[in-house]
Amino acid sequence: MNKVIGHKKQLDFFSKIIEEGKIPHAFLFFGEDKIGKKTFAFHLAKLILCENKACLECKTCLDIDKRISPDVCLIESENNNIEIDKIRMLKEFLSLKSYSNKKKIAIINDAHLMRKDAQNSLLKLLEEPPENSVLILVTNFKEMILETIKSRVQTINFSKVQSEEIEAYLKEKGIEAKLIEETVFYAGGKIGKAIEFLENADQREFFSKTMNYLKRMEIDGFEKRFEYVKEIYEDREIVLEVLNTFERFFRRLMFFKLYGKTSDSFKNYSLLKIKNVIEEIQKTKYYFNNTNTNKKLLLENLMINI
Repeated sequence: MNKVIGHKKQLDFFSKIIEEGKIPHAFLFFGEDKIGKKTFAFHLAKLILCENKACLECKTCLDIDKRISPDVCLIESENNNIEIDKIRMLKEFLSLKSYSNKKKIAIINDAHLMRKDAQNSLLKLLEEPPENSVLILVTNFKEMILETIKSRVQTINFSKVQSEEIEAYLKEKGIEAKLIEETVFYAGGKIGKAIEFLENADQREFFSKTMNYLKRMEIDGFEKRFEYVKEIYEDREIVLEVLNTFERFFRRLMFFKLYGKTSDSFKNYSLLKIKNVIEEIQKTKYYFNNTNTNKKLLLENLMINI
């Protein structure tokens, strides 16, 4: 059963406006990827349509989870694009009478992938919204949404989920302690990443190899570090995952240093050195993502500075 993890402030806000019967016709859910925005959008549909305020067990809630509810429509991209035809289909859907005599709810996931003509078509819908309709735009790039659209929707900001909340959820699922620790570390506050990690053995193996490399790195000479770079530098997704893992590793090391906890790795690193390493990793991620700098040299330079 799909369940919202964290986001208590947002849950409290929506519970209140639903109780008061003051639901705006359009929202923009904004925040980083994999933190549960789309899951929350479907939970909001349950809060609105379920007779028992998202009981998670009735036919209404189950149909929403199965994506077969006659009152909930999900629009998603194809080939990284949302065409105008899908917005026209959405308009037709929202114009129909609600099956439950409550609301018709449309969710546009990755709304930033709408082409300009699709966004202009959506704008007309927002200017004259059908009665008893709710539109939810979900995005992690709100700067790509037209200002005229953003001015007509209520923006709800989402943040990463607290590690303690992810840990409690995993305990509730009966996950073993060691795997919980690894999952929480890997997720970095992103509940979607935590779920992917649990479901994907390849990701767990990759994470284990990366952590083992980090633990050896302190004693490895530059030759071995450069060999590691040679193995990974051509695969963008792998490099970014490695860099994210490196950053979380050194952030945890900083936490240990600050609070007097012991660590088996990088024992001789001062707080200043760890801070400088974290900044080097962040700088490397930025240049890797946003410039045409030689990727191999960029990573080799990071290895020299760790």
